[in-house]
Amino acid sequence: MALTRLPGSKWWIETDDATGEIIGSYNKAQITADIQAIKNTLLQYPDPTQDAKDVGLALNAVANAGLTAEKSARVSALVNAMYQSYQGDVRQVEAAQLQARLDALITLRERLV
Repeated sequence: MALTRLPGSKWWIETDDATGEIIGSYNKAQITADIQAIKNTLLQYPDPTQDAKDVGLALNAVANAGLTAEKSARVSALVNAMYQSYQGDVRQVEAAQLQARLDALITLRERLV
């Protein structure tokens, strides 16, 4: 795939090397604006890395709470089940999709030299 900048503009055209067909057109300024908008939107979502750390801290607290082995295992299983359910929440799925879109746009912007 070849990227060609249209002279005197902020537009890029991507063409198939084999067929010469246009397979995409990109405006670098718009891509940069989209990247910033997605980053701003992701700030409104929970941070998956921080969530995982928090669950780890909760599990560690349960393990060190002086509970019987049976009760500790039961509470740990409950925390893990709640976290797995939380990860399937619509907002978590949306955040993952936004992150994937952000990564793709950043990669594309880096190709537009």
